[in-house]
Amino acid sequence: MTDKNWFHDPVLKKEILDFLVFPTVETFFDGTLGLGGHAESILEHVPNLKHYVACDLDEHHIEVARKRLSPWKEKLKIHHANFSEIASLLEAVEDRGPLAILLDLGLCSAHVDQADRGFSFQEDGPLHFCFDTSAKFTAEIWISEVSRVDLTRIFRRYGELSNAPQIARKIVEVRAEKPITTTQELRAIVESVTHPQNRRKALTLAFQAIRIFINQELEVLEKALVGGMNMLQPGDRMGIISYHSLEDRIVKQSFALNAKPVTEESEFSLHEEVQPPSVKLLRKKPFEASAQEVAENPRSRSAKLRIIEKL
Repeated sequence: MTDKNWFHDPVLKKEILDFLVFPTVETFFDGTLGLGGHAESILEHVPNLKHYVACDLDEHHIEVARKRLSPWKEKLKIHHANFSEIASLLEAVEDRGPLAILLDLGLCSAHVDQADRGFSFQEDGPLHFCFDTSAKFTAEIWISEVSRVDLTRIFRRYGELSNAPQIARKIVEVRAEKPITTTQELRAIVESVTHPQNRRKALTLAFQAIRIFINQELEVLEKALVGGMNMLQPGDRMGIISYHSLEDRIVKQSFALNAKPVTEESEFSLHEEVQPPSVKLLRKKPFEASAQEVAENPRSRSAKLRIIEKL
């Protein structure tokens, strides 16, 4: 598959342009550059943008995105970094001005389509599972060393799998005979202890659980939320697209907490306001893909976009 074949409309493009991008924005931070889909859309529609700061862990995707975004190279500041470093990356930008932040969580479509990255159970590939192409600690190494107890915990916590103990036990049994090195070997293990009607969902959740753990996705998200909040000035906006309940729960709770005043018990009230809300929600419910977008891009069906504005 060529790089050009990967290019498709980014998820929730219209909603991002209509609600996350605001008229006076001068700096845009893109925490998940990928192949540059959102970046191209935003740079085309916001000619007055001064800085487009982006990061990604996949060096090949960065290379592809640089070429795609070459018409705006003077505005680009692209880093091979994790978006949890948002604070330091933005602090390095002089004359930052009004800021908008976007984190598009989850997998880039190209990762799923590349069997050699090991993210998908559809094709055979190595048990890699790392966003960072230079990472040394892979899923293959982890599966060869992790205890049955920890395997069960990871499948329960990050995959919410009811048969997590059975999957963990089977992995330990199989690896005692021979190393587990490919996605199809792992697929066969999950399928062997899952009812046929539930196999596809179980495979999706098992692979999701391993990917989240290996890349420390929820911990990275929590750190980025704190860093991003600290960078916002009044009028600035931050939007986050999540694709499963574990991510969305963290985002929803963080945004809701910051959108409430800080209160404490006093002589006169149980909930005396001591600090006003720091942000407002642009909408209580998340933005979701339209039926037309889902039809054109099925991977958008689970996307939820939440946006806040700094007060």
